[in-house]
Amino acid sequence: MKKAMIALVASLMMNGVDVQANEAVEKKNLIVTQEVTVKQVVDKYIEAAGGIDKVKAINNMEMNMETEIQGMTLVIKAVTDQENHRLLNLTKMNGNQVAKTVIKDNKGKVVSMGQEQDLTEDQLNSMKSQTFVFPELFYEELGYEVSYGGTEEVAGESAHKLLLKDASGVETSEFYSVESGLKLKTESEAAGTVSYKDYMEVDGIMVPSKMVIANSMMPAPMEAKITSVVFNQELDSTIFEF
Repeated sequence: MKKAMIALVASLMMNGVDVQANEAVEKKNLIVTQEVTVKQVVDKYIEAAGGIDKVKAINNMEMNMETEIQGMTLVIKAVTDQENHRLLNLTKMNGNQVAKTVIKDNKGKVVSMGQEQDLTEDQLNSMKSQTFVFPELFYEELGYEVSYGGTEEVAGESAHKLLLKDASGVETSEFYSVESGLKLKTESEAAGTVSYKDYMEVDGIMVPSKMVIANSMMPAPMEAKITSVVFNQELDSTIFEF
């Protein structure tokens, strides 16, 4: 909170300013401390994202992104098949596969630099939300514990903070703009931070046009530009092969 320095030129003026300042502080505290529920935050986000009818009509989403690391361009494809609880994350460089993550049939596998690894039950629990385009609508189905964590400032905006704990006990914080309702950031000790920026409309749904990813494994934050988003297409099941 910014602290104002008030020049006191006369006692009457000082008293008047003090009263106004105190009233402002009381009003601000009232706004911050008023009771806010998880449902209110989620409902406002869903409405801001396009409305409950449009959001519930989404069966799948393909999002393509580009980013640069040390002068090299990475192309990332993320396919969320909510209808069949499947996920594909595919990263390529110069047309060659660098990494691939697949989840289907309650199993998951990561292939990176030629090395394959099956996801553990805890890892699957933590990644299960990624099989939903808007996981906020499925917290109960996912077995999440969710609570309201107050407000914090995110990139200059006041944001509601939701505290999530999955079935394996992994904690994640989600931040939603108090003003617009849109999601601003996801933060966890395990996965780092993802910031969602410059929202755009695609088929009546608001999606970020840019994401900034930062974690302890990266020397610097990675900025990914979303190049395309497609909803409800006919998916080729072969893309989800392990």
